[in-house]
Amino acid sequence: MDAKPAAAATTPAAASAQTTLTMIAKYGKQKIELPGLSPTSTNLRQVKELLCEKTGILPKRQKLIGLKGTKGSVVGDDTPLSDLKSKGNNSGGAVVHQFILMGTPEEKIFVDPSEKAGLPDIIDDFDLDFNAGSDEWINHKAKEDNLQKFTESTDVHIINPPRSANNIQKPL
Repeated sequence: MDAKPAAAATTPAAASAQTTLTMIAKYGKQKIELPGLSPTSTNLRQVKELLCEKTGILPKRQKLIGLKGTKGSVVGDDTPLSDLKSKGNNSGGAVVHQFILMGTPEEKIFVDPSEKAGLPDIIDDFDLDFNAGSDEWINHKAKEDNLQKFTESTDVHIINPPRSANNIQKPL
């Protein structure tokens, strides 16, 4: 009679109830460790919420790469951690799952400026009156005249004289 309870303790369901689970996420160059998770009472949605606290990536923006379900089952947010396929990296009774976390923190996501309040007004330069004789036109013309005078009065010092036309090789 004693053999049956001992055999029941070695089944995968009974063994997973006794062990703790550690999830290690690799995000960029950092490793995020979530130790002491219960395989039966914790699902991937709760893991994503823990990762959100540590990284600032909302759960809806997280992609967990490298986690597979047992017997090829689809892994979703409601999947308990006990249904994840172990890769044989168990150490001392604790199951360790390593995966890659992909996602963008909320503060780095582009927001359309038209949806954001408190931005400065943009001056549309097509609204400016740039007719001949206007103040803008006179200022522009004065700058153009000054630029022309400056370029005419500038001396250009030639360091290496250009080659003559006879020394340039003609293409075949």
